[in-house]
Amino acid sequence: MSKITQSQRRIWLAAGGVFFLLLVLRMPVSAINWLLPSNVNVVQAHGTLWDGRASALGLEGVVLQQNLRWQFLPKALLTGQLAWQLHSQALDTQNQARLVLGLGGLALEQVEVTFPLEGIFRAIPQVAQWGLGGRATLRSAHLSKQIGAQAELLLDPVFSQLVPSLMPMTTLRAQFSAVADGVTWQISPAGASAIAVNGQGQLAWRGAAHGTVNLNPDEKVRQQLAPLLMQVPATAEGYQIKF
Repeated sequence: MSKITQSQRRIWLAAGGVFFLLLVLRMPVSAINWLLPSNVNVVQAHGTLWDGRASALGLEGVVLQQNLRWQFLPKALLTGQLAWQLHSQALDTQNQARLVLGLGGLALEQVEVTFPLEGIFRAIPQVAQWGLGGRATLRSAHLSKQIGAQAELLLDPVFSQLVPSLMPMTTLRAQFSAVADGVTWQISPAGASAIAVNGQGQLAWRGAAHGTVNLNPDEKVRQQLAPLLMQVPATAEGYQIKF
């Protein structure tokens, strides 16, 4: 019996890889909930990973996106990539992005996505009990682990159920930039607000986020902000959250 050559072994491995990929892509998209964290869920998903839709995407019991649709883009194969066009809705806004899978890894391109903030804040232990909510818009030409990839997140407005009389409580702009071992982030005010928020830090690809956020309340409304400020460590210059 002749031995299997190195070339034949590679062919069999490549064929097996293609078969596995096709098997996964032909799976009903409803099966994706098996792979998601317990606080994330896709509702009423139909179709396959190639082409499908879902009525909603939720986080911590809050709907982040509605009327999700994705469609495979065959032309991307000419450049050695797999790509999908994504569409969804949130807060009366049409959202879109392009998902690309290639030799360089996974990336999102032409990102313009608006979403509610309540579920996001609930998932952050340091502020989960503050009753925070609001609206955010994420924009990025190319969002990936590639060094230098950047994104901007505009949070406008941000409010708290602890101080319902102040609306908005603040507006923020967050800048993200991919580095070798994670993402650096920086937060700054995006306009006049009851609390000026500044901060910076880093999110490791494998590990937790680290950083410092400083809160400087407007003296005119400090009394109204008391229910919220009581939960934040005070410093000589204001209030500070470290994690």
